[in-house]
Amino acid sequence: MKTYQQKGNNALLIINQKTLKKVLIENVVLLKGDVNYTTFYLEHGKEKVVAHTIKFFENYLEKHGFLRVHRSYMINPNHVKNYNPEEYLLTMTNGEKATISRRRKSVLKNLAA
Repeated sequence: MKTYQQKGNNALLIINQKTLKKVLIENVVLLKGDVNYTTFYLEHGKEKVVAHTIKFFENYLEKHGFLRVHRSYMINPNHVKNYNPEEYLLTMTNGEKATISRRRKSVLKNLAA
């Protein structure tokens, strides 16, 4: 697996303005979108749900090395445990699975190398 260097390893992501929920970007494993909600899957099995779409966070997180692999998934490539190209499936370090869309499989060519 290729390791991606993230810019600003200690960068914080504010995921809720009202309650000031903050997480370290390096601790985010996976984002899963469901209509107007996004679930952040963090290291050690923690989850945080936010009332924003993935698109809201996409530009900021792409600058830190995250990849949008599906309409509903955005991953941190440093937390990929296994890549199954036949099923277009990623297994993350926390055990979560993310499917890869056919149109975005080219994004992962560098990951498998």
